[in-house]
Amino acid sequence: MYKKIGTLIIASLMILTIAICGCTESTGGTTVTNEEITTITVVDAAGRTVEVPQNPEKIIALSCALREVVYLQSQDKVVGIEFREAAKKTDGTFPSGLELPYLAAYPELMNLTVVNAGNTVNVEEIAKLQPDVIFVGTSGAGSAEDIQAKTGIPVVIVYVATVGTEAQNEKYYETLELMGKVLGKEDRAEELISIFEEYETDLANRVADISNEEKPTVYVAGRPYMGVHGLDGTDPHWPAFELLNANNVASEVSDVSEGISVNKEQVLEWDPEYIFVSESSMNLINEDLNDPAYRGLSAVQNGNVYGVLPYCWYSFNKETGIANAYFVGKTIYPEQFSDINVEEKADEIYEKFLGKPVYSIMESQFPGYTELTNN
Repeated sequence: MYKKIGTLIIASLMILTIAICGCTESTGGTTVTNEEITTITVVDAAGRTVEVPQNPEKIIALSCALREVVYLQSQDKVVGIEFREAAKKTDGTFPSGLELPYLAAYPELMNLTVVNAGNTVNVEEIAKLQPDVIFVGTSGAGSAEDIQAKTGIPVVIVYVATVGTEAQNEKYYETLELMGKVLGKEDRAEELISIFEEYETDLANRVADISNEEKPTVYVAGRPYMGVHGLDGTDPHWPAFELLNANNVASEVSDVSEGISVNKEQVLEWDPEYIFVSESSMNLINEDLNDPAYRGLSAVQNGNVYGVLPYCWYSFNKETGIANAYFVGKTIYPEQFSDINVEEKADEIYEKFLGKPVYSIMESQFPGYTELTNN
């Protein structure tokens, strides 16, 4: 599934030299005088050709793109954040602060200047921070040209949305290579793709000999999209299930990994043997688990409702998706995953992606990997 692809950066590998003449500018204590800036040209996820400084020193990542900046070990270049990335100030129905693994790893990022409010980008604040380049996730692609025009700073659109299907994975790998090119982190981008592939291979090998008839039916609930959801919120191609080739009862609803809502009658008809719950939606999930109809589900009756860390929580925590797969695997296929300690495995995965083990911090924000039926 996670198939490595060649770079789509087309990076026109034109190296241009622009002379900055006759001007001295002070930027936060840094003085630039008559300096030559080398640039590269890249094609972004929206097909736009963008000229960016080679090895930028200051960056901003909008529309949930900061996570990938951290994956690419460039968090030290970040000069501004989005309001959801500041310290937690919400009632738990929206993501923020330490609930996001990349901020749990680098909490100092939460103290940086906030450059947006909701869907509104503060271009004046961005201009003050003078980043060399701005990354914008595809969800905010519509504002990219406006931001670039108003700030004069190159904006690169990147795909940082969900993975799951082969096509989605390929788009994501292209973005890792694109961002790696812009940040001067090509080797790290290739390493990340290899890490994805290694975990994919390990998980696939563990379940390779399990026939379809032996696979229990599974369902993910509480999958956020446009807010939190109860048992109605699911994902037809939830990455943890895809990595295990699991028997997802919702798989025929859509061809891609995405948040969808299904009615109660459909969930009851599917009657999955195991339910895995995104712990970002626990309030609604607890309400649903007290519903007499839902309490009749086989998974509830048999004590097979489990909590997992949020994969979709201010966009998509890809490393958490992999960690979730090991927990799901150990739960439904204990023999094949008998050697796995899920907490230790999660920390191993977090370290490979984020550079630090943060499972204990995530467990302080959510219940963690646990059985929920009797909680």
